[in-house]
Amino acid sequence: MLRTASILLVLLAPSASAAEPEGDLKALQGTWLIEDAKLGGRDHKDDFKGMKLTITDDKYVIDFGENSDKGTIKVDGAKKPKQIDLSTRDKGPFKGRALPGIYELKDDTVVLCLNSEKPDRPTAFEAKAKTPLMLLTFKREKK
Repeated sequence: MLRTASILLVLLAPSASAAEPEGDLKALQGTWLIEDAKLGGRDHKDDFKGMKLTITDDKYVIDFGENSDKGTIKVDGAKKPKQIDLSTRDKGPFKGRALPGIYELKDDTVVLCLNSEKPDRPTAFEAKAKTPLMLLTFKREKK
């Protein structure tokens, strides 16, 4: 009986490596500062000044005053273009919604193109006029 219980504990115990981010999700860990922002064809760099994106494990937090947001992040670096999904939680302007997008990660820069209103994933890194697309460029925070 004790042997069976021990085997069950081993099988049911979460693996430490399973929780560890891998691939691009691992590369995205840390704090990112907004560098550029375009929404629906318009430049919003000044409006988004001071925004921070922090990624820890599979969670994200956007610090931006009253428009702060948090939730889970999922990436698929095998797709072309690479895909990202932000699922918001309990507060913020996108409360309870999923934001499908694409991303490009190069050195200390990440570019996100997200759809803020529809489940359709963007196919290009652009935020044309009269679309719900957001094109956000972040630089890794220097320590």
